[in-house]
Amino acid sequence: MTGLDLITDVLVVGGGPAATWAALKAAEAGAEVVLADKSYCGTSGATASTGTGVWYVPPDPAAREAAMASRERLGGYIDDRRWKERVLDQTYAGMNELAAAGRYPFPTGPDGTQLRNGLQGPEYMRRMRIRVQRAGARILDHSPVTELLTDPSGAVAGARGYRRQAGEGYRVRAGAAVLATGGCAFLSGALGCNVNTGDGALFAAEAGAELSGMEFSNAYGIAPEGTSVTKTAFYSFATFYHEDGTVLEGAASQGGRSVIARALLHEKVYCRLDRADTSARRAMRLAQPNFFLTFDRLGIDPFTERFAITLLAEGTVRGTGGIRITGDDCSTTVPGLYAAGDAATRELICGGFTGGGSHNAAWAISSGTWAGRGAARYATSFGRRGATRRLVPTGGAGVRPTRTPGTAAAHREVIAAVQSEVLPYEKNYLRHGTALTTSLAALDATWDEARSALLGTGPDVVRAREAAAMTAHARWMYASALARTESRGMARRLDFPGQDPAQRHRIVTGGLDEVWTRREPVAALLEAAS
Repeated sequence: MTGLDLITDVLVVGGGPAATWAALKAAEAGAEVVLADKSYCGTSGATASTGTGVWYVPPDPAAREAAMASRERLGGYIDDRRWKERVLDQTYAGMNELAAAGRYPFPTGPDGTQLRNGLQGPEYMRRMRIRVQRAGARILDHSPVTELLTDPSGAVAGARGYRRQAGEGYRVRAGAAVLATGGCAFLSGALGCNVNTGDGALFAAEAGAELSGMEFSNAYGIAPEGTSVTKTAFYSFATFYHEDGTVLEGAASQGGRSVIARALLHEKVYCRLDRADTSARRAMRLAQPNFFLTFDRLGIDPFTERFAITLLAEGTVRGTGGIRITGDDCSTTVPGLYAAGDAATRELICGGFTGGGSHNAAWAISSGTWAGRGAARYATSFGRRGATRRLVPTGGAGVRPTRTPGTAAAHREVIAAVQSEVLPYEKNYLRHGTALTTSLAALDATWDEARSALLGTGPDVVRAREAAAMTAHARWMYASALARTESRGMARRLDFPGQDPAQRHRIVTGGLDEVWTRREPVAALLEAAS
């Protein structure tokens, strides 16, 4: 082994809010911690680039009940009340801790009380990085992990990666690992999401973990044409127009995005935020200043002038699918492996529907906290004898092809092939069984080729593994979408437009060369669903 070779208790993979909460809590629990980020921890990812609301609800029974009930119908009644209660409790504690220990400068209301239901991403993540470092964790920036390592029993024992600035590989032996690598947006260009290529899900599956909710993955955000900022909430104030200037009937940011997608297949769609009054306009600029940077630079007043829009795929970044959770500590089916944030399924609190911020931000705080503590508890039970375990690499496509590898640029071909099946609205957003079957067959062929011939060396190993992760992610998505023959949450099927009461279950998936699915009953059906 050449390059950096480390031994630690807990390895955290990722650098966003879930990863930093996991690293912080593992270190506070007494574990030695290494955090390895694909980019620079605290500046990359969907949260660091923008502001976010947070599902922060004071412990008032009526308020908590309203908060839990608010999205149950949208999510298809497959969430879990116990988990929602846990997340509300942990998020409330976490945000209060951020105010006290993290000294986050929350704004104040007219009565002087701090408003703790939102965060500005750059400042939030700057402070989380400082907190992680002060807790004693070691941060490896620009050091993407490329595969997990296990011991002969199958328990996680560390990871390998590539240090971009040093130009060399590295290895970390660890007693446990937390995957907090985010979801997968398929390099669509959505702001902050180009580091989110589904890497953690691939690593987990290669180690033997399962995924859940992958059918809830066709999230698309509204953005001005040619730009990357997908702040869809503000488009609730919008009127949408055909190319000829007439109103696009039925179009809306919520409940009418499919109308926009259909129109975009054959014409440009325009928008104007003309339903926002003066006070709303002022509040919007204060809440999300980066939303307006594009308009200011282009010399457009979005409240009075029409502008062209597009829809950008956000996959499981705003979807709810991810690595399946098996315990309250965010453990998985693989011993020593934990998942947090967008890399983990959010069905437990969101069912089949979520969006930007809010529940996602709360889940990052809560799952990161639980995963960090759980990983620390598991790893420290080994003591230093965990460092002597024999290491078994788990990586396949992109690092260990089964036959003669192709050209160095092969990862670009794989990525282009995947994007051609998951970015078009008529394939992924406006889903139909026939199109899903055709796309899945094409993706299976792409995987077969990647598994047999894709190989990245040096810095190209990172791109090769991203290409493999995106391919695997897309196949789990479409296999799960085909298994759900109804429309529930965001998993809508044009050929099955209704919700089937007999399908109030979750869909678990996994496998690499052969993708499989199975049904998982919801533990306790909500009274509201009956």
